[in-house]
Amino acid sequence: MLRLLHVPRPFHRSWRLLYATAFDDTHAYCFRQPEKHIEWFRIGGFLMDTSKLLLSAKLALPPWRPILNDGPEISIGFMGACLLTNVRPGIWIADMNMVRCPVCNLNKCEGTMQVLDARHCELYLENKFRDGTWEYEDLGSYFSHGQLDSAAAAIFNHDYIDTPCVKNILNSKSWIRDRSNLLPKGYFTPVAVALSSNLKPNDGLLSKFQAMRDTSRGGQIVSVRITQQLL
Repeated sequence: MLRLLHVPRPFHRSWRLLYATAFDDTHAYCFRQPEKHIEWFRIGGFLMDTSKLLLSAKLALPPWRPILNDGPEISIGFMGACLLTNVRPGIWIADMNMVRCPVCNLNKCEGTMQVLDARHCELYLENKFRDGTWEYEDLGSYFSHGQLDSAAAAIFNHDYIDTPCVKNILNSKSWIRDRSNLLPKGYFTPVAVALSSNLKPNDGLLSKFQAMRDTSRGGQIVSVRITQQLL
């Protein structure tokens, strides 16, 4: 089946090891900042058979496609979305992580951040990831001012954004929770993932975009994050 989907073979590893890291309880914060981590759940996997990934801080496609020459920071600031290239092809895995706000060290702090974290399925087996050599780089931030009912983020395989698989995610009423339920909920299709949480009264939302690159293989992007925090 994987051959039919044109999934490349792992770099010097067996499929057995990849299955183990996909279905155990390992998440990104097991390796970095475990003291900030509160809870998590696995959303699911999706296929990247192209090198282009579209990130959005909304359950909507941007009004126009981001221009690559402008860089991600400009499109994120204006639209809350960006288009990334040189993404490592293969199976990607997405998680929801809830973490403490970065400015608070109190165990009872109520300030939390919602993180949509997606990675190439081999990332946790890479020595340079495990030893901290590879770090996340900031791509840009998007401010949503005023009262918001929900915080949402989505990641799409760019070549499929006009397909039913993506339209199913954008049809948020079919899968988001009732307004009174504040628990986050994830949703995935074969080519996209999304996360949504209903919010308490607030003054807006800050969404931060990050990416991690494999510096030993031409700077391929191997992980992305959209972190969202109430203002």
